[in-house]
Amino acid sequence: PYFLNDTPSSRRPWMFRKQYDVIDRLLERYSDKTHYGERRHPEEFAMAFHRRMRGLWGLPPRNVHFTGREDRLEELATRLERTSELLVAGMGGLGKTQLCTEYCYRRFPAGYGLVVWLNAESADSLVADYKQLLRDWTPTPTPMEVPVSSSSSASSSPSPSASAGSTAAAAAADKSTEEIIAEVKSRLFRSQVPWLLVFDNVEHPDLSKRFLPRGAGTKGHVLLTARHAPA
Repeated sequence: PYFLNDTPSSRRPWMFRKQYDVIDRLLERYSDKTHYGERRHPEEFAMAFHRRMRGLWGLPPRNVHFTGREDRLEELATRLERTSELLVAGMGGLGKTQLCTEYCYRRFPAGYGLVVWLNAESADSLVADYKQLLRDWTPTPTPMEVPVSSSSSASSSPSPSASAGSTAAAAAADKSTEEIIAEVKSRLFRSQVPWLLVFDNVEHPDLSKRFLPRGAGTKGHVLLTARHAPA
């Protein structure tokens, strides 16, 4: 089978809009082999990708009894207007996580279209969160309805879109740790909405060099909590 999304044009769809009609006519002409009725244009995948890059991910439940500390919340907002990365440091029990949690809920969705909360206690915890995040960002197409056939082999065969979904999920799961980190960073850079990444309870400052996106400018912000500020 040959699908439109298998073509090189899926890499840069905006460069090939004028050729969509030509490609569609060719696919339709040989529809007995191309599964023309199940084709997907590359821009459909791009739109699905950007829809999934929104919302709240991994945030702790909001404390409905949170009160006060308005000055600290304002300070966070002001400082993140001036810098893309901010560290909130202090001894355990001072309420760093509660403060940052409340800030996230108040700033979504007006300030940020995407907020991601990560467990930064160790490299293993961050890798686990990045893996799950990437799996959640990998679209799984809904299986297309297929005609019921009297043939047992036909009725038991998975649809092409169902196979594509399982293949995409498997590909995300099979990536190496460094590939996963690089992919998450890449997707954040390509995001079309402002985002906030929270690294909670950072125990090892060196982890930031490996996991934190750099150079996102005003589109992306990183908020870290830690017991101690780096020396």
